[in-house]
Amino acid sequence: MADNEELKTEETEKIKETEETVENNAGKAEEKKPEKPKSPRKNPFRSRKFKYGSLSVIFTVICIAAVVLINVILNLVLDRFNVEADLTTNQVFTLGEETERYVKGINDEITLYVTADKDSLKNSDETLYEQVVEYLDKMESLNPKVSVRYVNLLTDPDFSNDYVETLSNYQIIVKSGRTSRYRILTISDFLRFTLSDGNTYSYSEASMYVNYGGYSVTDYSSNAEEQLVSAMMSVSKENPTVVTFLTGYNESDTATLEKILTDNAYVVGSAEIDKIQAIPAETDICVICGPRDDYSLDSLTKLDEWLSNGGQYGRDLIYLATPDAADTPNLDEYLAEWGLAVERGYIIQENASYSYYTGLTIALMQDLDIKTDTAYYENMKLADNASFVGYYVRPVTKLFDGQGNITNTVIASAYGDQCKLFPFTADENWSPEQEEQQGFDVIVESAKVRFEGVEPIYSKVIVCGSDLLFNQNFTSASNYSNGEVALALFDANSDTDDSDIRIVEKSFKAETYQLSTEVQVTIGVIFAIVIPLIMIAVGIIVWAKRRRL
Repeated sequence: MADNEELKTEETEKIKETEETVENNAGKAEEKKPEKPKSPRKNPFRSRKFKYGSLSVIFTVICIAAVVLINVILNLVLDRFNVEADLTTNQVFTLGEETERYVKGINDEITLYVTADKDSLKNSDETLYEQVVEYLDKMESLNPKVSVRYVNLLTDPDFSNDYVETLSNYQIIVKSGRTSRYRILTISDFLRFTLSDGNTYSYSEASMYVNYGGYSVTDYSSNAEEQLVSAMMSVSKENPTVVTFLTGYNESDTATLEKILTDNAYVVGSAEIDKIQAIPAETDICVICGPRDDYSLDSLTKLDEWLSNGGQYGRDLIYLATPDAADTPNLDEYLAEWGLAVERGYIIQENASYSYYTGLTIALMQDLDIKTDTAYYENMKLADNASFVGYYVRPVTKLFDGQGNITNTVIASAYGDQCKLFPFTADENWSPEQEEQQGFDVIVESAKVRFEGVEPIYSKVIVCGSDLLFNQNFTSASNYSNGEVALALFDANSDTDDSDIRIVEKSFKAETYQLSTEVQVTIGVIFAIVIPLIMIAVGIIVWAKRRRL
């Protein structure tokens, strides 16, 4: 029994030892077993989502910044350079090439003050006001020396203190920084109306003819471009040509001629020759327009001394005879010294190709022939198919072709030799058959010359057979060239270098740009179909690429 118990005790101890050994080995095994490595922590900045998402954000920011930058740049460009498109039929908002060339070449500091609100003008229903704003913007963009300032006379009352004239709204004051001269324009005066008689008138003149003369308006146009350019030319010229109209002897109205000259940069003034000691020395050209009273010998002496210029010459007189039966023996004698005479009668044109009948049985209105071999013709810039028309014109006769240092040159004549003289002495028994047919001259130049080396220097007397040659009805009509002829008489005898600038009035009658049906359909297809399809395709491509992220 004892042996059995000992055996059991030994077996039990062995089992315990075995279990302890197993446990010890298991513990050691656990101690030797390597730990499972931890997975590395991912860098969020290297993930595909972050990479593509960041690029999207960056591209978005760049695009927004680019759009903003482009918008700023374009606004600056639009402010500095006027790049608007003019889609009107007659290009009423576009400056002419000659105007652009002149504005670009301005070296003076020119400021144009507008006594009106810019936005009100630009958003006005009046095309003229909008046109003026566009012209001013374009001129300012062409040359940094040209600036435009809009002035409110109510909030800036001190502005008017710099001007003698009383200022009002809707005026443009063109002022030179170099000469300090200025010229005041009224915007409403830029509008011109063509009436059923074929002539062009200002607003006030047209209103009178329409309301009281039975005329109707056939077209209306703008001479804003011409007025603005001529104003800048006249105020900026350092040595402009000075024209003085001599008065004091019951002269004809000179408003039409004065306007033509002022519009073309001449400095225009007047002087009562019988009351002044001498004609102003700065005068380059004198004008005697249709005197009905004869000049005194004292006035003729002043005129002769001015023309002689102490023997230096270089001055010119333009004399326009009156159609009235004025008796001017002193003036006639003075003109005879220059080899010229104005006959006492009117020219009748019997060639039907050159005559107009205006309710009279004889043709006192006629086309006149401008001589092409003179400097005057070169300055006329005549319009195609335009006629130079005379009405109640007196013949101008050359008493000699040349004598001493005087040379006489014909500028214009009546056409052909089928003309007759209607004498001032005609009574009710007179008839054209009593007169013989002949040719007559109507504008003649007489020139005295001296030489400096080989350079000729002249003083001239240009005699015109009637002041009606430059009547407003003829100078403003588009089918007559009388205005060009009038200006040429002065341009050919001045030092102006801008006489080649001729600006055509622009009609407002048809101002909408018309697109053809084909163009309208093409534009519709592009904006309604093509562009939307392109946008859809781009959207699908972007969506498909981003879907793979």
